[in-house]
Amino acid sequence: MRAKKKNKKRMDNMTKLLIPLAVAINMLAYTVLYSTTMLILGDSIGTILVGAICGPGPGAIVGLLSNLVNVIKNPVMIVMMPLNIGFGVVSGYLTKRKIFTSLPKTLLCTPIYGFIGGWLSGSIIFLAMGGDFWGNLASVFVGIPLYNAGVPKYFAMAIGQLLFDCIDKVVCLLLVYLIIRSLPDRFLIKLPYGKYVTRKQYSEEDIDFGEE
Repeated sequence: MRAKKKNKKRMDNMTKLLIPLAVAINMLAYTVLYSTTMLILGDSIGTILVGAICGPGPGAIVGLLSNLVNVIKNPVMIVMMPLNIGFGVVSGYLTKRKIFTSLPKTLLCTPIYGFIGGWLSGSIIFLAMGGDFWGNLASVFVGIPLYNAGVPKYFAMAIGQLLFDCIDKVVCLLLVYLIIRSLPDRFLIKLPYGKYVTRKQYSEEDIDFGEE
C-alpha cells in the first residue's frame, strides 16, 4: 500500500513537471507557427498533449494557464478561457478510447476540436463585435463571401471559423500524435493516462518507478 502511494505521488510529480512545459510549448508553437504561416495557431498543442497523457484535469490546467498568459498580452482573451480548458478536458476523454494510438483516429477528431476552437470561439467574438465580422482570414475568405451569397451572417461567420480552425487542429493533432509516438513506453506508462496511448498493454508489475 505504501509503495502504491509512493508511486502515485511520483506520477503526480511528473504531471506537475509537464504542465509548465506544455504551457511553454503552447507559447513557442504559437510564436513560430503563426508568425510563419498566419494561419496555424498551434497554441493548443501542449494542452491537447497533456490532456492525452495525463488526463482531463491536468489538460484543463494547461489550458487555463496558457489563457492567463495570453490575457497578460491581450486582456480580451479572458473570454476564451473556457474553450482553452475544453481542449484539455476533451483530450482526456478521447484518449480513454485509444484515439491517440492511431493517426487516422487522431485526425478524425479534428472536427471536435475545430468546433470548440472555431465555431464556439467565433460565436463569442461575433457577439463581442456586436454581431459583425472581424478582419481575420476566415472572415475575409469564407465568412463574408458566404454572407454575400445569402447565408445568414452568424452561420457564415461560424462556418468560416470552423473550417479555418480545423486546418489549425489538423496540424496540432498531427504534432501531438508524433510527440506521443516518439516518447518511450517506459515513460508513458508512468503517467496517469499513459496506458491509453501505448499500443502495447502493460500490467502494473511492468511499471518500474525506479524505487530504491
